[in-house]
Amino acid sequence: MKTLEFSPRPGGLPNDSARAYRPGTDLSSLAFAEQFLVWAMRAARLGKDRAYAHIRLTSAFAALDAPDACALLQRFVGLFEMELGRPLAAPCLKWRSLMADEARVLTLIHDCQRASEGKRAMPPLPQDLSFSGQQLALSLSAAGLALRPVPDAPLAQWPEGMPQVH
Repeated sequence: MKTLEFSPRPGGLPNDSARAYRPGTDLSSLAFAEQFLVWAMRAARLGKDRAYAHIRLTSAFAALDAPDACALLQRFVGLFEMELGRPLAAPCLKWRSLMADEARVLTLIHDCQRASEGKRAMPPLPQDLSFSGQQLALSLSAAGLALRPVPDAPLAQWPEGMPQVH
């Protein structure tokens, strides 16, 4: 099933063709900040015992000296889901590639961080989502978790039919 690249609601989130993060990207190619945020988004959505997941998440963010970022991330993702009109896809924690929804969230957080640094204009978002994104971006930046997308890797030197070592 094909995933919508935009919100079907009037005035929904725009389709950003120059996304910083691409769906299907191997998680091992991303930096720690991105891997941590993907894990946090997945951990918040999965699990039979949500209370245990919340304790684990708050402990992980506290260990990174960003205790307020956990609640800000959950609020940002919740507002983003309301804007999309559906819950975000939540694969297994062991899923090795970036999902389309996770790529969108990382791209928005990256854009908010760049805007707070004065390097880019704030993306056109609804006011509450924009405010939440700014707070999250500042909290993550203060803890040293700056999102830095990896540029697209050059094409492999091997033909597609050749086996690859993983």
